[in-house]
Amino acid sequence: MCLTLAVLLPASALAMDGAAFEQLHARVKKEGLSDAKITVLKTAASTNTFTCEQVARLASQFSFGDDKLEALSALKGRIEDPENKARLVNLFSFDDEKAKAEQLLADLQRATPAPSSAAPAPGSASALGGTGETTPLLVNQVGAWPDADARALVAALKKERFTDDKMNVLKTAIASRPEGFTSAQIQQLVPIFTFSDDMVKAVTLMDEHMLGMTSREVLGVLGKYSFSDDKLKVLRVLKDAITDAENKFIILDGFTFGNDKEEARRILETIKPRSPVYGTIRSKRVIFVVDVSGSMEARFTTNRGETLNRLQFVQRELQSVLKEQLPADAKFNLVIFSSGVQTWKPGLIAATPQSVQEAVQYVSGLRQNGGTNIHGALEKAFADPEADSIYFLTDGMPSEGKKTANAAILQDVAAWNAQRKAVVNTIAFLMGKTSGDNKPKSRELMLQLAKATGGVYRSIE
Repeated sequence: MCLTLAVLLPASALAMDGAAFEQLHARVKKEGLSDAKITVLKTAASTNTFTCEQVARLASQFSFGDDKLEALSALKGRIEDPENKARLVNLFSFDDEKAKAEQLLADLQRATPAPSSAAPAPGSASALGGTGETTPLLVNQVGAWPDADARALVAALKKERFTDDKMNVLKTAIASRPEGFTSAQIQQLVPIFTFSDDMVKAVTLMDEHMLGMTSREVLGVLGKYSFSDDKLKVLRVLKDAITDAENKFIILDGFTFGNDKEEARRILETIKPRSPVYGTIRSKRVIFVVDVSGSMEARFTTNRGETLNRLQFVQRELQSVLKEQLPADAKFNLVIFSSGVQTWKPGLIAATPQSVQEAVQYVSGLRQNGGTNIHGALEKAFADPEADSIYFLTDGMPSEGKKTANAAILQDVAAWNAQRKAVVNTIAFLMGKTSGDNKPKSRELMLQLAKATGGVYRSIE
């Protein structure tokens, strides 16, 4: 597939895929009450866009004009082809209803990109089997807990009779290692805690170590609970582990009653989708360190059919994190390195809409070249006295800088961090391959760096 600059920029709006739309249409149709239908539409509209023809089909599921108008109001900001809005006015039989529809649609603008992970590339596989969902972006998290160790943890938890003892076992296990849990492992661990309040505590403990879950996987966890109140409690703590916010409307299937669906919709409106690369950003004083060495040109094809190089994928993920995840009162900076090291700003700056957009544009202009100065990049990040969290991403081993031996780098990190206590969350980004790759050693350095600073380690291939 020919790659253009478009993949480096925020994804353009793309109307809901046909298979996914049919699934949404079926969900709206099966709801008996208008309020429940509207809830489903609002949930889907917050992270998807539609053609006027699709909006017309959805609005046609309502019998009364006032309900159709409410459906149009819910969807009007998510329309791709406003030039066809006459199709929507013609849904109504009476002149007064037509007039209301015309007034509602008078200032209709083309939809902006949905605030979720980038849409599949045109022409790529975009539906997941027969479920009708947009294909979640998946990566191979080889840096997770080994399955054997996760099973041993499950067994250890099951041996404990009392909740406090289970919590202590889980807390100790998480504190002892920097790896994260896969979605399959999370689904094994969650049901061990029978009561929803206990599950909430357990998930809160695991939060930063949860590598991500799809909407369907979250729906599966909710199915472990019989009562809506419990499901809602669970959803509140799992929502930010969701990686495919565009599919979040399917989570409403876990709730029977309209009021519960509406409360679930409100919860889902606050999703900040978890990046498969960066996770969820909790820090308010954060530095992102990005490797742009020549090996970042290694190419690969995602499960969505997109062909990218390492840097292009990372650019897109970092742009998404900057736009969607930084707390309003956060301060941040970027450190870029290859043979040399440079900072975007002299120090941390406030995450205002203007500065975030400036950072997004800066990231879009990055290009890969040169060697890998890991020591220099870490030294620069630790030199900022304000930062308490560092997200360090590389695809290689140190090849340039004052020190290139792993032990020497880790020793200096310990010295720099003796007073600061900054956390380094590490990402060994190893999708694709180049002739110079040494993936086992790259993983080991990032694992040890995260372990030494209390960070979370990810290795992605």
